[in-house]
Amino acid sequence: MKSSRFSLIVTLAVAGGAAAILSGCRTEESYREERKVKTAKVFREAKSKEYIKGTVLTLDECISFAMQNNLSVKVANMEQDVAERMRAADLLGMLPDITISDNFTSRSNLPGSSSKAVVGDGATYGASRSSDKTVNNFNIDFAFSVLDCGLAFFNTQQSHDRVLLQEKATERIRQNLTLDVVKLYFRVAVAQRASVITKDLLSKCAEREKLILELYKGKKISAFLATEELNKFTAMERRLRDYERTNETAQTELRALLGVYPGETIKVDDSLLDKLPEMDIPDTSTLEQIAISQRPELFETDMQKHINILECRKTLLMMLPNVRLYGDFINNTNSFLMHHSWWELAVRAAYNLLKTPQYIYRYRAFSEQASLEELRSFVQAIAVMSQVRMAATDILTCRERYEINEKDDKHYTAHLEKVSRTKVAPGSLTELELDHLRMVAAETRIEKLISLGACYIANYRLLNALGIESTEAKVLDPIKEQLARAKERAAERLQEAKAEFDARMAAAEEARIARLLFDDGVTLYNEKKMVDAFEHMRRSAAMGNAEAWFCMGKMYWAGAGIEKDLNKALECFVKSADLGKKEAQILVGWSYYKGGPVKQDLALAKKYYRMAADNADERAFYWLGMISFDMKDYKDAMYYFKYAARGGDIGSMVWVGTLYRNGLGAKPDYDKALLWYERAAKKNNADAMNCLYMMYAGGYGCPPNQEKAAQWLKKYEEATSAR
Repeated sequence: MKSSRFSLIVTLAVAGGAAAILSGCRTEESYREERKVKTAKVFREAKSKEYIKGTVLTLDECISFAMQNNLSVKVANMEQDVAERMRAADLLGMLPDITISDNFTSRSNLPGSSSKAVVGDGATYGASRSSDKTVNNFNIDFAFSVLDCGLAFFNTQQSHDRVLLQEKATERIRQNLTLDVVKLYFRVAVAQRASVITKDLLSKCAEREKLILELYKGKKISAFLATEELNKFTAMERRLRDYERTNETAQTELRALLGVYPGETIKVDDSLLDKLPEMDIPDTSTLEQIAISQRPELFETDMQKHINILECRKTLLMMLPNVRLYGDFINNTNSFLMHHSWWELAVRAAYNLLKTPQYIYRYRAFSEQASLEELRSFVQAIAVMSQVRMAATDILTCRERYEINEKDDKHYTAHLEKVSRTKVAPGSLTELELDHLRMVAAETRIEKLISLGACYIANYRLLNALGIESTEAKVLDPIKEQLARAKERAAERLQEAKAEFDARMAAAEEARIARLLFDDGVTLYNEKKMVDAFEHMRRSAAMGNAEAWFCMGKMYWAGAGIEKDLNKALECFVKSADLGKKEAQILVGWSYYKGGPVKQDLALAKKYYRMAADNADERAFYWLGMISFDMKDYKDAMYYFKYAARGGDIGSMVWVGTLYRNGLGAKPDYDKALLWYERAAKKNNADAMNCLYMMYAGGYGCPPNQEKAAQWLKKYEEATSAR
C-alpha cells in the first residue's frame, strides 16, 4: 500500500510538471499576435500625445525636452538607481545572521502503555507521566563572519565607486545628447530659413522653363543656349529642393532625440542665425587643462582603478582564515531540565590552504588591471587633449568659412539690388539671367546660414570636448579662475622646489669640494706633511665633512701636525659623530661612559651609543644595555641586551639570563635564565657555565642537581684554564 501511494504521488508530480512545461511553451505565432497588439497600442498612444505641436522651440527647450524624454538618458538614470540599491544591499551585507525560532508543543499526558507484574497476582503498573502538558522552546541564534563582514565592507566601497561611475557615465551621455540636439537644432533652423528663401523661387522655376522654350521656338536664342539655361535652372532647382529634404531629415532625427512621434512637425526658433556667436576662447593649454579636469571618462578610469585596488584588498582578505563567531540563547519551559535558559558561545576558524595559489594569481591579475587603468587614463587624457585641439581648430575653420560666405552673400545681394533697379523686358533673356542671379543669391545666403550654424555647432562641440554640459560659454569663466589659482599654487610649489633643489645642489657642490680637500689632506698625511694635512682637514671640516672632523680629532689626540689637546680632540669627535660618523659616535659614547677626557655622563653616553646603533652598529646594543644597567634602568637594559643577544652577542646572553634570574627589568623567570645561560655556555662562555654550576649546585631557581652542577663546573674550569 505504501509503494502504490508513492507511485501515485510520483505519477501526479510528473504529470503536473509536464503540464506546467507545456503550458509555459510559446510559439512564434503567439509572439506575432502579441506584437500586433503592442504595435497598435504604441502607435495609438504615440499619435494621441501631441507634445510640441504648434509651438516654436528654443534651443534650451529642445535640450530640456530631450533630457526628459530621451530613452538613453532614462536608461542611464535607471542604471544609476540600480547602482544605488546595490550599494544599499552591500551595506546591509555587513550585518550578522540572526535567527529566531519559537517551538510550542502540547500533549494530553495519557499513558501510551501499561505493564503487568510477572508474579501471578496479576498486579498492573501504570506508565509514568510528566506533569508538563505544554512546553515552549525559544531560541535565538547569532552568527557573525569576520571574513564576510570584511568582504561586505569592501563590496560597499566598490558599490559606492560604481554609483559614482554610473553618475559619470550618465553625465557623459547627457553631454553627448546635448551636442547631438545642438547639431540637429541648427540643421532644422537653417532648413527652415532655406525653405522660406526658396519657396517663391521654386514656384517660378516651372514658368521659366516655359519661357526658355518660347524663346527657343521664337528663335530668339539658340538650341545650345536654351539647353544651357534649362540645365542651370534644373541644377539650381535640384539644389534648392535638397534643402527641403534636409529639413525633413533633420526634423525626423531631432524628433527621435526628443522622444516624440516621428510624424510630428517641429518648428524651432531660428533667431540665433541673425548674428555670429561670441565665445572668448582661452589658449589651447588652458583648454586642455579644463578638459582633463572635467571630462567624465577620466574620472571613470580613476574609479575603475580604485575598484580593482579594492579587489586586491578583498583577495588579501580571502587569504586569511575565515573566523566565525556564534552565539546561541535558548529558553525552555520544560520543568524537568536542570537549567531552563542558557547561552552558548563559539568561535570557529577555517583556512583553505589549497586556495592560496588561486588568490595569489587573482591578486596579481587585479594589480595588473589597476596598472592598466592607470595607463588607460593617460591614453584617454591624450585623446581628450587631441579632441580639444581639433574642436578649437574647427571653430577657427568655421569662422573663416563664414567670413568667406558672408562676403559672397554681400557681393551677390548688392549686385542683385543693382540689377533689379534696371528695367527688364518681360519674356526676355535678361529676365532669365535676373532670375538665375536671384537663385544664386539665395543659394549664397543659404550657404552663409549653413556656415553660421556650423559656427554655433563648433562652439558647442568645444564645450562637449571640455566635458561641460551647459550650452553657455560663460561657464568657462569660473573654471578658468580655478585653473588660474591652481597655476599660482603650482608656481609657488615650483619655486619652493626650485629653491630646495638649488640648496641641495649647492650643498652637493660644497660636499664635493670638501671631499676633494679631505682626499688631498689624506695624501699629505701619508706623505708626513702633517701641518699641510691638518690645514686641508680643517678647511674640509668647516664645509661639513664628517671624515675630516674625525681625522682632526685623531691628529689633536696624537699631536700630529698640531699641539696635542685631548679636549679639542673630543670636540672634533663630537662634531664628526653629530654628522653621522659611526666610529666617532662609538668613541664619544665610550668617552662619556668611562669619563675620559671629560666627566662621566651616562645620559650622553647612551645618546651616542644609540646613534651608533641606529647607524647599524650591532655591538652598540650591548653597551646600551650596560649603560642602562648602570643607570638602574633595568627595563631598557633587558630590551637592549635581548636585542644584542638575538643578534648573537654572547655577553648579552649572559646578561639576559642574569636579569631574568634576579628579576630585574622583568619578573623573575628561572627557566628563561637557565635557557639564556645554556645558550651562552654552548658558545664556550665561562661566565655562563659558572652561573649554571651555581644554580644547579645550590638549587637556585631549579631543583638541585649535583650531577649537572659537576658537569658545568668541569666545563668552567676547562674554559678558564684555556685562557
